[in-house]
Amino acid sequence: MRPSKVLAKLRTGQVARICATGSPIAFFPAIAAHFRYDGIWVDAEHRVWDPREVETMIGRHHAADIDCVWRAVTKEKTSLYRLLEDGAAGLMIPHVATADEARALVTAIKFPPLGDRGFCGGGRDADYWIGKPADYTDAANRETFLVVQIETPEALANVEAIAAVPGVDVLFLGPGDMSLRLGCSPAVSDPIMLEVQRKVAAACKKHGKAWGRPVGTIADAKTIIDLGAQFVVHGSEFGAIHAHFTQCAADFDALLGASAAENKGLNGKTY
Repeated sequence: MRPSKVLAKLRTGQVARICATGSPIAFFPAIAAHFRYDGIWVDAEHRVWDPREVETMIGRHHAADIDCVWRAVTKEKTSLYRLLEDGAAGLMIPHVATADEARALVTAIKFPPLGDRGFCGGGRDADYWIGKPADYTDAANRETFLVVQIETPEALANVEAIAAVPGVDVLFLGPGDMSLRLGCSPAVSDPIMLEVQRKVAAACKKHGKAWGRPVGTIADAKTIIDLGAQFVVHGSEFGAIHAHFTQCAADFDALLGASAAENKGLNGKTY
């Protein structure tokens, strides 16, 4: 059973470094591990993944020794624990609005006595049975984690009850969905969002749970870490590509002129 790097950080009061991707980029886990990330949040809520792509991507995380935090497309029980059998270190579940929903998720992905997960032992998480530890079910409960997303006013109203559910490890604020419903900006510093973050932070502190959200700048990261966040997502393939292409486009503009649309080739075509 591979020990979770994210849980090791959370249990010692440290901040887990998380980045994100929704694309089956073969080298992404190795690059993230090189830059000292503890885990990668892989999005399957808004991105489509073939089952074999899922298995392969999680395997690449194991090869790089970095946690895979899979945001699932479903809340269906067997589909969830199959992701753990494939080797996901954590599952992130979108739109969890009540304590009952959170308890159902714990039941789905934790072995007895905490939950009701089905037993196999033939997956990557148990080293395909040949390396299965004697305490496999206990180790699986100990080294895998559940992240529930707080994304609606209903979830916010129930945040303390959700944080109190045994087996929930992280409350993850979805600023896009939450801001859409509250009529504010998703920005960390937005006054309404700040109050949301404080409420989530207080619930997690009371019940000994970690919390976090995505951030785009070091200043935003400092703000939420100062509020107690430990599960901080900073960096993604979209952000990296956008920043890199922004600079490359500026380089072309500097070399070829102020606007690429105004640059003509020798044949008279616009490039």
